[in-house]
Amino acid sequence: MEIEKTTATEAIISGHVKTIEDYTKIKQVINSMLAGEGCAITVKIPDSISITSSVIGYLLKLVFENKVDLRIAVKEQKLYNLLEVLNLITVFKVQKM
Repeated sequence: MEIEKTTATEAIISGHVKTIEDYTKIKQVINSMLAGEGCAITVKIPDSISITSSVIGYLLKLVFENKVDLRIAVKEQKLYNLLEVLNLITVFKVQKM
C-alpha cells in the first residue's frame, strides 16, 4: 500500500490496506494535511477492497473529535458495501469513483 498527498487537502491510497504499517502511513500523511478543526480532506481509494478497523477508527476520530470534513471516494464495490454495512456512507461522505 502507498499513500500519496496529491494536494494540500487530497490523498490517494493505492494498493490494499491491510497492515498496521499501512495504518501508520495513512495516519502520518493525513495528520500532515490537517490545518485545524473544521478542515476538509478528501481520500481516494481506487484499489483496496477493504480497510482495517484501526484505519476506520482513526477516520471516525477525525470526523467526530477533530471535526474534519472527510470525504472518501472508493472504486471497488466491495469496499463501498463494507462501509455501507457499517453505516459509514454518510459519516465519511463516501462516493463512488
